Amino acid sequence: MKNKFEKFIIILGLNLILLISLTQIVSLTRQTLTALIFIVILISIVEAWLSQLWEMSDATELAVMKKRMQDTLDGETPRGVLVSPESPYYDLLQSFNALQTYVRHSQYDNKRDVGNYQTLLTSLPVGVINVDRHHTIDVFNQKAADLLGVSLPKLPISENLIIRQFTLSELISQTFNTQSKQQSILNLTINGETRQYDASTLYHQSGAEGEVMIMLYDLTSVLQIERMQADFLANASHEFKTPLTAITGFVETLQGPAGDDPKTRAQFLTIVANESQRLSDLVNDILSLSRLKHKADGEVSMIKVSEIINQQIQKINSQRVKIHNDVADRFEVVGVSEDATTIIQNLLTNAVKYNVENGEVWVTAKKDKSQWTLSVRDSGIGIPLSQQSRIFERFYRGDESRQRKIASGTGLGLAIVNEIVTKHNGQLQVKSQVGVGTTITLTLPL
Repeated sequence: MKNKFEKFIIILGLNLILLISLTQIVSLTRQTLTALIFIVILISIVEAWLSQLWEMSDATELAVMKKRMQDTLDGETPRGVLVSPESPYYDLLQSFNALQTYVRHSQYDNKRDVGNYQTLLTSLPVGVINVDRHHTIDVFNQKAADLLGVSLPKLPISENLIIRQFTLSELISQTFNTQSKQQSILNLTINGETRQYDASTLYHQSGAEGEVMIMLYDLTSVLQIERMQADFLANASHEFKTPLTAITGFVETLQGPAGDDPKTRAQFLTIVANESQRLSDLVNDILSLSRLKHKADGEVSMIKVSEIINQQIQKINSQRVKIHNDVADRFEVVGVSEDATTIIQNLLTNAVKYNVENGEVWVTAKKDKSQWTLSVRDSGIGIPLSQQSRIFERFYRGDESRQRKIASGTGLGLAIVNEIVTKHNGQLQVKSQVGVGTTITLTLPL
């Protein structure tokens, strides 16, 4: 208000000076002079008002610019200001508009880069963690959360709230101390289970301080496969060598004087025949596993499960174990008949082999709208808990000396079952207690 009044006084003073100058040139009456003074006052008021409107127009453009700047700082999309070429602030506002455009494009590029970075972190098959010098985590992807058995945290977060494994914390500290990359295979206990992780760390500078990036890769399944391959080679060699040694030994014996004795010859030939059959079964089972890896699914048809069970019971023809077929005659499922037959044959053979004298086997089945389940329960010797996770591995027999006293075989039956069930996207479960018996249950989609 004070500025407006001062502006009016200045304009009025200038106009009065002009009027006084005019009276020096032209002689005016008192009445005319009074009228002119009144007119000058009115003109001064109008000029002051027009001047104020002009300034307000200019101030509005600057006010809009100021508000757009604040909006940008508050995170809104940068916007320019509409400006007329006649504006005294035209060049300033044009520069401001160019700056807003640059900021908007930079924000878009940054947002795209961050999105690509987050997508990359999410899709990586390795866990990625970044820790700063203050041991605060500012990068932690979903895979890292899965590997460490924690929920994805809200970042940033203190390292000790997430990484509770001493060996991993020590590896991070060692990287900070040496300022060089480290690599180690760690045995970490995650949710009560011991798993093997390849942990690699990288030291890098971020500004004035160093940071450590950790990459975790789960080696548990890889090491299990390596162990299974090593076991397979060792066991396959042993399984082939045993019957071959027996066959060679008894044939050599028969080629000597023992071959002249009809009783000895008949006894040894029976042994050779049995070992030859064992060797043939082993080769057939290995070939079956190989074919399962590469063979496409067979023809799908309606399978009468109870009928297949009865056929296999007749083939086994065990006198020391009673098999109960508790599957209804009308129970039918859609699937590959050859695969179903192989599964039932191996499960029943296994249940009979590792049963006790006068033991029993019960076979049941059920289905719903989406899947069907087959269970084979026996009253046999049972499987120790520590060995149950490995019974579907090739050639795995558990306690070798204990198993061979009870039954012989190729050790591939359950491995074949596992391959078939996996091929059909099914599941296998085992429940067993030593001295009580074992139940193997498979579930297959319809």
